[in-house]
Amino acid sequence: MRFRPLTASEYTNFVKTAPRLFVQQLPEYAQARTELGSRVEFVGVVEETPGPDGQAGEPRVLAAASIRYQPWRRFFWRTHIQYGPTIDWSDLPLVKFFFTGLRKYLAKQKRVLSLRVTPRLDMHTYEDIKIVADNPAAGPALDVLSQIGFQRVNIEFFDRGDIPGRFIYVKDIAGLDFEEATATLAKGLRRRFHNEGRYGVTVKFLGPEDFGYLDGLHESTTDRVEGMPTISEDSRRLYISLMKHLGRERSFVCVAFFSPVAYISQLETTREESLARIEVLQERKQTKARDRELAELDKTLTHTAEQIAAAQEVHEKYGDNIPINSALGFQCNQELILLLGGMDKRFTQFARDYPVERAAFKWACDRQLDIYNTFAVSGIWDETAPDAPVIRFKRWLNGRVEEYPGTYDLALSPLARPLGATEGGKTLTTA
Repeated sequence: MRFRPLTASEYTNFVKTAPRLFVQQLPEYAQARTELGSRVEFVGVVEETPGPDGQAGEPRVLAAASIRYQPWRRFFWRTHIQYGPTIDWSDLPLVKFFFTGLRKYLAKQKRVLSLRVTPRLDMHTYEDIKIVADNPAAGPALDVLSQIGFQRVNIEFFDRGDIPGRFIYVKDIAGLDFEEATATLAKGLRRRFHNEGRYGVTVKFLGPEDFGYLDGLHESTTDRVEGMPTISEDSRRLYISLMKHLGRERSFVCVAFFSPVAYISQLETTREESLARIEVLQERKQTKARDRELAELDKTLTHTAEQIAAAQEVHEKYGDNIPINSALGFQCNQELILLLGGMDKRFTQFARDYPVERAAFKWACDRQLDIYNTFAVSGIWDETAPDAPVIRFKRWLNGRVEEYPGTYDLALSPLARPLGATEGGKTLTTA
């Protein structure tokens, strides 16, 4: 085995067949960052077997990662591997060989101060939010990293925007079409997903040229959620560039638009149908069943009138076809990852059927993907969580949590800590 830099084609050919691959390890993500001025490099472990004629055979990649170089204090670099490397964590000799080789490779570059890694290593098996089994590979793999010198960064993603989340919530949909997958959801969400188009809402899948919709809705969300970072200008440019590289087949900005005009039309149809039914019932002999239905229809008319008035008020104030909800999605191999989202709280009553979530879920099912990934959650499972309402919704998917070890720093220079290039404060343990 040999640790060395990989060509773009070597890296791409290896990771495109990986069971799991997150956005930050996509070859296209590296391309987008490079075009925006970042330094990115592919590295890995290769096995070179001799060919039939005794010459060197085709090298076989065994593990790989995309490394981002972050400028630090003008002259130096910090390096990052986010949600990587792509490796078999149960193969301890390979894990040790990769990280030992990586440490030596980076340490030779005198301007590189540190390495920060967020391993995509499952710590446990979950059912919903409950741990049902430990991953036997996790502890030994973390011991290897500890021996090499990695230290954990004791900061969570909800504390600081540059720290990747270590808890995510996913739904397994392999082999299921939309109807079959919807049948596995919690009853309340299943019912809502079957009500496409209610409340005058339509959903569109848009490209990078319409990223502004997400921008505005995400900003509306951050204004009311404590600690939630806004989309920086650099991130905005990165996501737009990544969408261009992936194309419309593998990326989208999904936006729900509320049309007061369309909703009023729906409500007027409901009112006309209710009035017609009342007229029929009033011609019938009085019975308890008839009177009960008339009372329900009267409630429907009252509610319909209230909704028409509310929709008219919104139309007068904001116009028609108002963006109310949005999500940014990327297909990574056989997985859809919803990386960001946003909601205009003023129009929540018109998004009660979760139109964007339904559309994205159907998008993943229609493409026969294996995993619907709603991405980061806090990992706090009670009402004190900063994202408690979000977790409540995600649990309606009847999916499962994935928990990763967190973020770790490795000092590669005596200057790393004095120059603030490492924040690791606790040596890794298997506890």
